[in-house]
Amino acid sequence: GIRMRKKIIVDPVTRIEGHLKVEVEIENNQVVEAKCSADMFRGIEKSLKGYDYLTAIQITQRTCGCCPYAHAEAAALAIENALNIDLNKNGKLLRNLVIGAYKVKDYILHFYTLSLLDFMDIAAILKYNGNDVEVLKLKEWVVKEINSKAIFPSALFLQRYNAAYIKSRELNFTLIESYLESFQVMREIEEMVKIFGAKSPHMTAIEAGGITTLPTADKLLKYINIAQKSKVFVYEKYLKDVLAVAKKYKSYFKIGKGPNSFLTANTLPDLNGNYTFVAGFSKNFKFEAGVDANEIIEYHDYAYYKPDGGFAPLELEELQPLTLKEFKANDKKYSWAKAPRYKNTVVEVGPAAMVINTYLSGKNKKLNQMVDKINRELNITIRDYNSVMGRHLSRVIMACLMIDKLIDDAFNVDEGVLGFTQLEMPSSFKTGVGITDATRGTLVHMIQIGKDGYIDNYEMIVPTTWNISPKDNKDIPGALELMLLNTKIKDPKNPIEIARVIRSTDPCLACSVH
Repeated sequence: GIRMRKKIIVDPVTRIEGHLKVEVEIENNQVVEAKCSADMFRGIEKSLKGYDYLTAIQITQRTCGCCPYAHAEAAALAIENALNIDLNKNGKLLRNLVIGAYKVKDYILHFYTLSLLDFMDIAAILKYNGNDVEVLKLKEWVVKEINSKAIFPSALFLQRYNAAYIKSRELNFTLIESYLESFQVMREIEEMVKIFGAKSPHMTAIEAGGITTLPTADKLLKYINIAQKSKVFVYEKYLKDVLAVAKKYKSYFKIGKGPNSFLTANTLPDLNGNYTFVAGFSKNFKFEAGVDANEIIEYHDYAYYKPDGGFAPLELEELQPLTLKEFKANDKKYSWAKAPRYKNTVVEVGPAAMVINTYLSGKNKKLNQMVDKINRELNITIRDYNSVMGRHLSRVIMACLMIDKLIDDAFNVDEGVLGFTQLEMPSSFKTGVGITDATRGTLVHMIQIGKDGYIDNYEMIVPTTWNISPKDNKDIPGALELMLLNTKIKDPKNPIEIARVIRSTDPCLACSVH
């Protein structure tokens, strides 16, 4: 007999950064085809041409208000690579203090603000009889909204899919309390970023050569105090909340499985040349160390650019979008994101990739011990991190390890010593590569510095571009498209499963189309 296919379009996907449209086809309530469409064009990287090379650090940060620090770091790393500059001791430590704090804030933001409403039952607040002042204020607001004549009362909370949310009233109340507390914690961590980053978002103190803020005793003391306070929330609330949600949704360790190939970059160095989280490429859980930008190709066949084909970073002098006439006549291309591939392989980047690769590398004993302990508690293995719940778990593991490192690093900073090395003017034509791991995964910046220090060409290959890429020239879907395939949808009118898979990758669309 004829099998009927049904199409589900989620457009826009909410509670993410930017404009993402996801279209799936289901057969027998299972996803058989998936398309992720980035819905906007920006073109920031090529607009850098002709500017002084140091402007890259500030201009690329404007790609995004969520994760600007990562572009500052990658741009600085690319310039340092081109000019062969090493950071001094304080330069390394202070850069860690700025970027690490921003990442911890981002992980908290992702779980509580962007994802938790897919799992906890926010409507349980109407039955709340406790004495938490913030929760009572929220309850009062929700009741007022429901009694109003608004078309969408309490839009943020109650306009949602009808789905299986957490039933335990006690757990819902705990999660709602943490949800509200997380906003204050994020505000305080933002202060940590500003202490040495000068402002946030869009830091001005990250430069090629280090950090330009002088580390005085009062600044270091303030940073350590906030970090120690934030650590309590990370371990006592965030970690426990993620584990509690994971126990209620064990099936989500089997849902949202991506390509089984993971790419990561070194991030958060120590003073001995080692990293907290390490660079590598793993395929079917076999790990090889290091990452090589020359192994990256970006494909255009399904992206709204011309010419079609695959291109190495910096190969193209300009990025040519389709004309309006070509766009209207097109029936194949479907995204403003390109399709990057590493060693001709679709890869997943991000926290799950980082936990998996660092675990396989054996380079961070503390990470392996923490992962093993959690795996015993949840009765899972490292292979289960390639999943919706594995990604949430990976973020909190990284947040725990990061907050500990930030406190250690802050104690190691030499007070009153500038962590910045003044640059010489670049003497001749230079090319530099900056690779780091941002909140959402592997980020590559490449710069060609031309005559008199002006930029000849610039390229950014951004975490969400890897994850939400369209098909490549061999018609192989991108990582998120693969995660969606075979997902079972209980109720096509309320496709919560699709939302949970998408949000587990924390898409940032402004970055992906840069």
